[in-house]
Parts: sequence; structure tokens; C-alpha cells
Amino acid sequence: MTETKYYDLVPAYGRDYGTAQEVTQAFWEGEDFEGDWQMGFKPCSWEDFQKGEVVNLRYQGQTKFVVVKV
Repeated sequence: MTETKYYDLVPAYGRDYGTAQEVTQAFWEGEDFEGDWQMGFKPCSWEDFQKGEVVNLRYQGQTKFVVVKV
């Protein structure tokens, strides 16, 4: 049985989003997000994740997040 991996991402390049819908749409459109410690804090997009992995997308000044399963 494979363990599910979880990541916590923030918008890259100083961007921010006001709603869960906006940040989710940007993620699926391929906008860059800053990866967490597991990714060396490098820019990444949905294409950098394996099917079944889970990402928390931060928005609204990193005070809120939405969970997305790739």
C-alpha cells in the first residue's frame, strides 16, 4: 500500500488569490506555486505531482487554504 503524499503550496512571484475558486483555477491552469520543504521551496505546478498526491493551496495572504487532489 502506497502512502499518500501531502504538500503545502503558496502562490509564487508575490501573487495572491482572494478565493478558493481563483487559486484552484490558477493551479490547474499551470500557474507556478512555491513548493514546500519537500520540494526545496522551488517553483512548481500541478504537472510536478503524481496522481493521487494532495496539495494544500494557500490564498488570501496565506491565511486560508483549499485541498486539491491531483
